[in-house]
Amino acid sequence: MNDTISYAHSNDENWSQACQCADLYITAEIARTYGLKALAEDFFDSFREHISDELFAQALELRRRTFDGEKFHRHCRQVCSDRERQVAQHAAQTARLPSSHPRAWKRDVAKQVLGHHRYQLPVGQGGFNVGTLRDLGQNEAMWRASLASDAIPSADFMYVYDCGSDPIAGVIQSVRSIVARRLSRRLDMLFVSHFDRDHICGIPHLLHEKTGLRVDTIVMPYLDDTDRIIAFGRSGATSGERSAERFHGDVIIDPIGTMARFGPRQIVVVMPEGEDEGGSGFFELPPAEPPRSGPDGMAWKGRDSAGGRSAPPLARRTPEGATIVQRIEFAVAAGTEGGWLLKPHVKRASQQDREAFCAAVEVLLQWPKGSFREKVKIEKERRSLVTKHRMAVSRAYSWAFGDKNETSLSLYSGPAEPQTAGAVLRNSRTFASARVGWMGTGDASFKDPLAVQRFQHHYRDEMDWVTTFMLPHHGSAHNFDPSLFVVDAELWVAAAQPIHLHWKHPAPEIVKAIKASGARFRKVDSSPKSLLEEKMVVFWPG
Repeated sequence: MNDTISYAHSNDENWSQACQCADLYITAEIARTYGLKALAEDFFDSFREHISDELFAQALELRRRTFDGEKFHRHCRQVCSDRERQVAQHAAQTARLPSSHPRAWKRDVAKQVLGHHRYQLPVGQGGFNVGTLRDLGQNEAMWRASLASDAIPSADFMYVYDCGSDPIAGVIQSVRSIVARRLSRRLDMLFVSHFDRDHICGIPHLLHEKTGLRVDTIVMPYLDDTDRIIAFGRSGATSGERSAERFHGDVIIDPIGTMARFGPRQIVVVMPEGEDEGGSGFFELPPAEPPRSGPDGMAWKGRDSAGGRSAPPLARRTPEGATIVQRIEFAVAAGTEGGWLLKPHVKRASQQDREAFCAAVEVLLQWPKGSFREKVKIEKERRSLVTKHRMAVSRAYSWAFGDKNETSLSLYSGPAEPQTAGAVLRNSRTFASARVGWMGTGDASFKDPLAVQRFQHHYRDEMDWVTTFMLPHHGSAHNFDPSLFVVDAELWVAAAQPIHLHWKHPAPEIVKAIKASGARFRKVDSSPKSLLEEKMVVFWPG
């Protein structure tokens, strides 16, 4: 191109716009090579649409020869450098880092530092999850040591979610190991998801007066008389070890009285979702003090899970002396910022299935129509159903529920205020946030889209922080639909080793869907090698 011709257009308005447009175009091209989106691109189109292709081509050629590209290159390099430094600073404050990472311990003094370990124990077909917390203070040596050692002996707070297996031998062996390592013999909280034998049969061994742990607080779902007989009907078709059968029957007949035998300081009963008012009789009971920790151990308090995390939960006292609550979460070691959150959620079986079960029992036992609910209020009748009419109750459950499940309590365990927390994990890669939450689901059902939405709403502040998700009912296809997006977890776990060949636990289609999504899957069975152990230090920077 002739330079004289090009400069002849310099006084023309279009020529001026063409030059500006060319400048912006070149600037944007350089910025793209650095991965930057130049602001100049926002102006480019508004100039370009008023300029002919020929005029713009002339201006672009001139600018390519006269534009100070090196100066803008230096500017882009500086911008990239500043951004990398900002990202590194942010990562140092909030990242999950491996303990070997050079930045892992170079932080400002933290307001609070907690060591958290969790163990999914290899009991076979059942459930036994142990979690621990320890206040690590400001001692870096303690931080490092906590990631390399067994947390159970020195934990300031220990909780258990379910304790059972089928056959029972699997959970007994794991219980003995836990008790032997827990020199203080203190168990702060026991959560019971539901009353299936393979989830509770280990409790008498775990809480044995002479050879077990001393439990402070037991948390379980509210089940009325009908719910408990339904729970019995589900496992009534199979048999277990004699003491497990006896304990299972006692829990069905009188759950609060049976659990009270272990001497807990308090028993907390959580109402199912959707029973905040009306027919449960909740408001007819006398008020009670909200659950909180005793004088020993790490401090915690119960608070309303829907009350902005400051309101106490609405609590009532049952005739048996338990505390019944509508909505609750347990804040452990909570300060102005930080601490640990244990948040339950109870999903009740459908009313239609419950009514079908009642009708089926009435038909099988030739009871008058509509008499079931009144009869099961009487302890003698409940005991008769459990001891004399086992198969009839089991047949009624199979007819009314099929492969569906009854009321179950889920539990979230994770840092409070996780968006401001950092975490260091043992043998882990680097992450952009302290996403270390765990979710246990018992035998909850995730087949109904509406039920999934309600579950997600209850855990709306926690779902994004769940990294480990326990599949419900050992990964059964009858409880979980992989096409319904429940949670974006990194690790999906099934505690399963079915003793009956017709059980498909975990379901192959669920495992396949998990792996296809890019997440990891882990089966914990009876093999000691299948033990799932997750260790971390969680901190809130000062």
